[in-house]
Amino acid sequence: MNKDDNNLNLPSEKFYHELDDTYVIAGEDERCEKLGKNSDRYTKAALLCMGLNGNLKNYDKLNIPPKMIKYKCNYLSLWAQDRLSKLEKTELTSTKSIILSIWIKSNQYEAECSPLHFAAYVDNKDYIKEKSLYDYALNYEELENRCKTSDVIPCTRKLAEYIRINKELYNQVKRECEPGKKNYIQRSCTTLGNIETIYSNEELLNLKCKHIEDQLRSSREQDVGGRGLQADFTETSPSVLPAPEVSSSDTNKAIGTAVPILGVLSIGFILHKFTGLGSMARNLLRGRINGMNSHHELPNELLESTYDDQAHPGITETYIGYQAM
Repeated sequence: MNKDDNNLNLPSEKFYHELDDTYVIAGEDERCEKLGKNSDRYTKAALLCMGLNGNLKNYDKLNIPPKMIKYKCNYLSLWAQDRLSKLEKTELTSTKSIILSIWIKSNQYEAECSPLHFAAYVDNKDYIKEKSLYDYALNYEELENRCKTSDVIPCTRKLAEYIRINKELYNQVKRECEPGKKNYIQRSCTTLGNIETIYSNEELLNLKCKHIEDQLRSSREQDVGGRGLQADFTETSPSVLPAPEVSSSDTNKAIGTAVPILGVLSIGFILHKFTGLGSMARNLLRGRINGMNSHHELPNELLESTYDDQAHPGITETYIGYQAM
């Protein structure tokens, strides 16, 4: 696990970002500007060159934990190689050449920090081992604090994985660097010896998260169990249920009912328009309303009916066949 320690907010990440930015302006140099600009902005190669130059000029101010200060030059070399490895292949040779020329002419070249480590990084696999081990040592105290408090604030899964991978790497390098094996000359063996002067074997291998965040979430989900399915079922809103389909037989029934009603309404309209039944029906309805609270409803209707016969003789003419009993 490299790539800025997978964004775990560890001291190694913070330190490398400080090396990127803190003294980049102080490192402006014509030799770095030769590495180019794009739209008035420095290329990544130029920024790396300026960053290194600024860090060398302010070497004593570089913010590194006191325990690791003896290996400050190693960390600066690891940072430079890490940033160099992220450039385009076409930029690697020219960038490394300019960086080395600046480094050799710096005040730190002989006094405190030689570019020997940086110049020696050829085998990428061995470089990654070296950087991972140094970073693990730089992060140790922060990792130890997080592990101690993981019963209150659980470790993230990424953090637990970072610890596991680096413990495995530590054991792997320790096996490779055992006395009598030919690997003792590899740089990671020297790195292992350096960090073991600061932290013991037991300290580096005993880091362990008491609780891991994703595991706790998983156990809570298991406790809920089948209740989740039941909740999903009962919480289904009626509004999302599909509307019932109207069958063709229901449509036919509706049409069969509507047609006779329309026929009756049509006949009623004709009778109302061309006969006296409309007037008689209105008067009959008026009599019912006015006499709702009266005990003489029927006589009133008969009287009004008689009045209508006198007022509208056309009605009696319409019903020619009617004879009073």
